[in-house]
Amino acid sequence: MNDLTCVVQARTGSTRLPGKVLADVDGLPLLGFLLTRLAPLAGEPRIEVVVATSDAPADDAVAALAEELATPVLRGSEADVLSRFLLAVDAHPATAVVRLTGDCPLLDPDLVRAVAATHRDSGAAYTSNTLLRTFPDGLDVEVVDPTALREAAGLATDPADREHVTSYLYRHPGRYQLAQHLGDRAAGEERWTIDTAADLDWLRGAVTAVDDLRHARWTTILDALGRQGAGPGLRLEPLRFAGDAGRSERTWDVCADGDVRGTTTVVAGDDGRASVRWALDGCEPAAVRPVLAHWLAADRQVDVVDDDHGPWGVAR
Repeated sequence: MNDLTCVVQARTGSTRLPGKVLADVDGLPLLGFLLTRLAPLAGEPRIEVVVATSDAPADDAVAALAEELATPVLRGSEADVLSRFLLAVDAHPATAVVRLTGDCPLLDPDLVRAVAATHRDSGAAYTSNTLLRTFPDGLDVEVVDPTALREAAGLATDPADREHVTSYLYRHPGRYQLAQHLGDRAAGEERWTIDTAADLDWLRGAVTAVDDLRHARWTTILDALGRQGAGPGLRLEPLRFAGDAGRSERTWDVCADGDVRGTTTVVAGDDGRASVRWALDGCEPAAVRPVLAHWLAADRQVDVVDDDHGPWGVAR
């Protein structure tokens, strides 16, 4: 049995940028670029990297690319991505399953190892670096206990939960213990995922701006290309996460023009409902709500927030 099976989900049928996983980046298809960056993981004993794509004819090219790069490939339902992951888990059993996506070409093997270590040490059913984001969007790593994943697959009926694979787990903190891997650099506002033609142009520019981008560590890339500075205005800086005892509690420092003006804490229950606590000095909740909603919209854990002034929805 593996310690880790890292499953890269990839298909050509993107709505905003069709065929992006096969787009050329530094002489490689985007998916090939990602698999090159992940090669140090695939070369370790007791770790496997596999590709999970759909059984649609349009994804024959994805399967062929994986096979060309000597990467195991599983094929299944295009819409029910969760079922694809179960195929991967059955074919490549492991103590923990890592979910990665093919539109995150700058994923760092060291970060995958770090999130996996946090998962192991915490004993959680689900661990990620995404619910309280300190890493760029595009370095998303989720680690799941395979027993919990199978249980969630048996319970999840919402098509969105089947598509997003892990969302049933982190939307039910009363059932599944959650953990978060936090970095020491507040880089959560960086955007490194490839969703649009502009994102792809940015990545191609990074090839010339960063020496050996195929193997550069994420911190080297951030130092060279980081686009988001602290700047003026209102910001939320990740502070802490608590995911034990049937809760998911995220706390941010509220910063205005570089000064900390208090904290805001979101406590999520099951099925998308959450409450919020404000501890502010010289700053009103009404000013913070839009910024908080921006961060909550980045994942599917919270749909409605119960506030002192009434509930408000998280638009996506």
